[in-house]
Amino acid sequence: MISGLYALSVFLILFSLPLSAQRSQTIRGVVVEKNTLHPLPGANVVVRLNERLLGASSDVGGRFVIDSVPVGRYQLTATMLGYTPYVMGNVLVISGKENFLEIALEESLTELGEVVVTVKTDKNLPLNRMASVSARMLSSEEANRYAGSWGDPARMAANFAGVMASEDTRNDIIIRGNSPMGLLWRLDGFDIPNPNHFGAMGGTGGPVGMLNNNQLANSDFYTGAFPAEYGNALSGVFDLRLRNGNNRKHEFLASAGFNGFELGAEGPLSEKTGASYMINGRYSFLKSLSLIGFDIAGTGGAIPEYQDVTAKINLPLKRGNLSLIALWGSSHIHMTPDMSNESEWLPGDEGSETDGTYRQYFTGLNYTLRTGQQTRIENRLSWQYFGVDMLQHQVTYPDALVKDYFNGTTSEGRFSYAPQVHHRFNSRNFLTGGAGIDVFNTDLRETFYGDGYPETYRDGAYRSVLLKAHLQWQHRFSDALSLTPGIYAHYYGLNGDVSAEPRIGLKWALSERSSLNAGSGLHTQMQPRQLYFYRWNDELPNKNLRFSKSWQSVLGYDLKPAANLRLKVEVYYQHLFDIPVIPETPEESILNFGDGYYNTWDDVFTNQGRGKNYGVELTVEKFFAGNYYFLITASLYDSKYTGYDGIERHTKFAGNYSVTALGGYEWKVGSSNLLSINLKAVNMGNKRILPVSVGHTGASPVYDYSVAYRDKLPPYFRCDLNINMKHNYKKWAVEWFFEIDNLTGRKNIWMQVYNAAHESYDYTYQYGFTPMGGCKVYF
Repeated sequence: MISGLYALSVFLILFSLPLSAQRSQTIRGVVVEKNTLHPLPGANVVVRLNERLLGASSDVGGRFVIDSVPVGRYQLTATMLGYTPYVMGNVLVISGKENFLEIALEESLTELGEVVVTVKTDKNLPLNRMASVSARMLSSEEANRYAGSWGDPARMAANFAGVMASEDTRNDIIIRGNSPMGLLWRLDGFDIPNPNHFGAMGGTGGPVGMLNNNQLANSDFYTGAFPAEYGNALSGVFDLRLRNGNNRKHEFLASAGFNGFELGAEGPLSEKTGASYMINGRYSFLKSLSLIGFDIAGTGGAIPEYQDVTAKINLPLKRGNLSLIALWGSSHIHMTPDMSNESEWLPGDEGSETDGTYRQYFTGLNYTLRTGQQTRIENRLSWQYFGVDMLQHQVTYPDALVKDYFNGTTSEGRFSYAPQVHHRFNSRNFLTGGAGIDVFNTDLRETFYGDGYPETYRDGAYRSVLLKAHLQWQHRFSDALSLTPGIYAHYYGLNGDVSAEPRIGLKWALSERSSLNAGSGLHTQMQPRQLYFYRWNDELPNKNLRFSKSWQSVLGYDLKPAANLRLKVEVYYQHLFDIPVIPETPEESILNFGDGYYNTWDDVFTNQGRGKNYGVELTVEKFFAGNYYFLITASLYDSKYTGYDGIERHTKFAGNYSVTALGGYEWKVGSSNLLSINLKAVNMGNKRILPVSVGHTGASPVYDYSVAYRDKLPPYFRCDLNINMKHNYKKWAVEWFFEIDNLTGRKNIWMQVYNAAHESYDYTYQYGFTPMGGCKVYF
């Protein structure tokens, strides 16, 4: 509330200021061959400024520089003889920061004089050329523009077809009814741990993302049937890329907003070699306000504290490149029950007091060697750590008697090495292959207290190894038709489980405006290590669990009915098998886990479960052009599982439908300033519930599995508004943003909790009418 009112007042002041004069900036970049990333000299890069053009040609290193480009949004075109041209639309130029673009051109198979090749928009295509279906490129600029995204890539992805996000407090990515545990996070080609503050071990989401949107380059997001280079995932892949720092001059960023206070710097390390650095640090906004004396209402006394650092060093070499990236974060929260309202508590009622500390560290080194114009070899070496310390007490009303309930320390370090080769045989055939090893050092200490307790379920340190390899080949029959077969395999040394996963993709351009895309293949995922190392009677009963498996098939149709307009339809079917289920709770399945702050793995599992997901998705998108854009997505789907009892039920994530509509318009104010208004509305089926048996009394809930996941929470609806103002001055720029989430104030139910003392359900609601805002300064 404080940040929202502050931002709104600043907006009113800004509109009374005189408008600045015309400002300009530089657009720089590099042109490379799409497969090998080898520099392409002689490419022509042109920026269209209404009736005139500004342009440059790439030098022997593929580099180009276009100076004195007025601030605003432009279309950039890159062409080169023998290569398919493309357009990069919506290039934003501001005075406080240079633009650096990486342009990848693909060799054309069309003979000269045979046909005139038309320029195509690269916006439709993912960066990874091996992707055939269920893939989309996204930009950091989009994450800033979409209302309700908070600059978080995960929340931005929730706008895409097939993605469900009906929880305001977390950014879990639920794809096509799958558990969010099925998602693979990648950063610059490295597999990374859960990149969210307050995230659970084995989970993939959290309330606040660690990944800094200001440092991201264009990235790929996959919702199924992904290429063979991605493994150990069932639902999708978020393949993010960090941009390189400016290697010509030092630039800085200062930002304040709901996500935190942020400082950033980037610049050259060596003008001779072109080496650069980039680093950003952030500290939690609410905690900062509390430290300087503000009374933070609406948090129940639990003020989230978090900080993170993201950094990258890039060193160009004569025949390759060396880069080092780091992602470090920590977070802490202490929650106590509010017993001040006597009408809500009866003598003997118990509330929970929780203290949690979370730590995530990742460091990766990538050495890329170009052995010629046809081959690129990448060597990735990384270390990562994820740790959670959790302490819970039960507090009794009214005497505030405190009893131990849970004490857990879980941590895992991972050492990884993954070499990969990219080889271009000719303009028609391209091959990638790689191998890797992950060494997990897992330390688990968990004890529960209470009647008949304490009981220790995990108490030990374990080491396990995952070996993996992949090979994929793409053959281009023509510029219109390509086929991409591949195989991924991995082996888990703990129990000797092995999986070989064939995959295939097809892309067929039926015309300049339409295309048909298809993909099919097997995808598998190892279980969370907490599951393997659950201890019962001094044994590890889950040690020999096999990988969960999913055979996925997708058929898609793409149509471009007009310039900058896209219509896309996809139908899919996923058959899941070897899914862990619980004999003692035969109605349950691991497919319902993974979306909470803590997941309970304290059961004996067996791979006798099954599941299936199927549906149809529609996307209608107007890319930003003519000062406006819109995106409409709709999904109809179902998600089911079969437990140990052999009965088929809906999964927890079977919301069945989702419709999202968002859009925005941008005005140029004066000669150098931009004002945009963005709106978003979403309506979707909510998660399904596992109710507690009515009439039960006792400290621990007893669930009614006879109606497990039969009923859903009421439908989720939310409307968000975002207003953004960019002011450009001579050598610096300011961006102000004001946002209202849940514009209508709808009371969406977050969860229902059975109150045994009152024999009734209590409802916890998601965010209400929530204004927020902030600013960024580039200089």
